[in-house]
Amino acid sequence: MKTSYLIPLNKEYIQTKNGDVFKVMQDHFLKMSPTPYGQDRRIYEISNDEVTMLTFENACMIVNKQFAEQDERWERNGKKYLASATINKDIDEHTYLLSTLPNHSILKNAKHYLANVPNNQTISIESEDGLTELKMVKHKGKIYYILIVNEFLPRVKMYDTFGKFCQWANIKNCKPIFNLTDKKYI
Repeated sequence: MKTSYLIPLNKEYIQTKNGDVFKVMQDHFLKMSPTPYGQDRRIYEISNDEVTMLTFENACMIVNKQFAEQDERWERNGKKYLASATINKDIDEHTYLLSTLPNHSILKNAKHYLANVPNNQTISIESEDGLTELKMVKHKGKIYYILIVNEFLPRVKMYDTFGKFCQWANIKNCKPIFNLTDKKYI
């Protein structure tokens, strides 16, 4: 499929009139704004008169705000989950809420173990160092573990579900995950 561009390729991020942010890729635009689960995020044509060019920093700020203001709901293995919009703007209270979530830890060889676990079962592992606690959160539409240390930090380390460090994130952009079926935080 051949696509024609109306936007110069030297611009990396754009925002449409309806507020959606896209990253300009070589042969399409990738939607960075919240997208319904399962919907294709690739767009192949956008008109010049519909967009504003953005810097990387502005694109990140807009997308963070969009995700923070939106409830995220999904279903997996017959259970329904909710990551609520950040309504508590006080960072100390939000950090406390995240610190009260159940602890998780990650196996170093998690890929091998997770490949052999049936869909209706989970693995629970204890933390190795005892100084840190891993909490499961939703950030920009993806599930991560965050590392909460004993001292206050506005930014937290984020790990993917296999224990690999991914990025730093502002703790206010991390949403706790609530299991609607079992009526408890995970």
